[in-house]
Amino acid sequence: MTGIGLVTPFAATREASWSSIRNGERAVRWLSADDFDLSPEFSASARFAGAPHARLVESGCLEPVIQLANTAASEAIHDSGLNAEFFSEHGERCGCVIGTSKVGLRSFARAFHTLNSNTAGDMTAEFGWDQLGPDAAVRSVASTWNLRGPSLCPVAACATGLVSILRGAELIRSGTCDVVLAGSTDASLVPIVLGSFQRLGVMARGFEDPAKACRPFDADRSGFVIGEGAAVLVLERLEFAQARRASIYAEFLGGGMANDPSGITQMEPDGASLARLIGDVLCRAKMTPKDIDYISLHGTATRANDVAETQAVRSAFGTHADRILCSSVKGAIGHLLGAAGSVETAITLLALRDQVAPPTVNLETADPQCDLDYVAKAARPARLRSVMKLSLGFGGHLAVGLFRAV
Repeated sequence: MTGIGLVTPFAATREASWSSIRNGERAVRWLSADDFDLSPEFSASARFAGAPHARLVESGCLEPVIQLANTAASEAIHDSGLNAEFFSEHGERCGCVIGTSKVGLRSFARAFHTLNSNTAGDMTAEFGWDQLGPDAAVRSVASTWNLRGPSLCPVAACATGLVSILRGAELIRSGTCDVVLAGSTDASLVPIVLGSFQRLGVMARGFEDPAKACRPFDADRSGFVIGEGAAVLVLERLEFAQARRASIYAEFLGGGMANDPSGITQMEPDGASLARLIGDVLCRAKMTPKDIDYISLHGTATRANDVAETQAVRSAFGTHADRILCSSVKGAIGHLLGAAGSVETAITLLALRDQVAPPTVNLETADPQCDLDYVAKAARPARLRSVMKLSLGFGGHLAVGLFRAV
């Protein structure tokens, strides 16, 4: 990994976002009608909390999912030291894997309202139909930077971001590409998504301060709030990066995907499928539980799944689980859904760079069944060499990524 681009609810840049997360700040707030585009069904009486993405300065595009991806990709490329001239010359060996968990919802809402208005008959190609597809972001980034290798858009619910990174790494390991831009993007703060998740019973409830609504692993947790953002990483073949003397954040050691067939929103209570996947990834990477210093947990603050994820870690790591630092950043930035895995992986790599574990904010009183070291409240300096990222998605998607300092 030689470049990181990051857009979060805190900021539209990597270092400003990381600084706020590291300092234990929180971006979740009450949403207003101004946060929604073309949503007359939004009622001021329906109070929703969320963490909108940082405002971007970009014209010529109506869909924020695309804007977020382009902003993150540009920062990642600049960070890596690559440029447009490089891609123009070597684009056939450069791929792009940017996923999202759904179509561009702002564009979809705009199309719906236009089709139901009196001006529907006047719609033209200028409306932006090409922004509706889930692959709109990867198409835009690949076109902007003249990437002529594989262009892929994984969709794996809330595991999409990490799945995209794993898929990008596979393109390099298979010899298909020398460089891959990999990540994900999501902008889901629209009334229909908020209402649907609320009906599913996974949204935080019963809180007065939205900044304290999402409480991963806390005894009083009640669910998550939705955030928005994007992250793109530059992945390179190690020899290629070393030859051009690139600064390297981490080496990708291995990863894997699996399925938990328990249902739409729940995991197996003992986390058995996730534990097996963790063990398999460690085995294939020729690593042992004692080699892992930090785990970026999925940590959604839902009652059952925080316990199941904890149980999976305990089952996979045995007694060493007590010595691993773990945390979830969703209390700070919300659950970024399709972007969660890539944004949280980027944060994990920055933690590895700066040798500090980011905090789990809003964790005041730990659930007795959630008994790992979650780095509660404040970041903690630590010696980090090998780190792991876990991502879980509704419907049973499981992903694990393993990274090491170079």
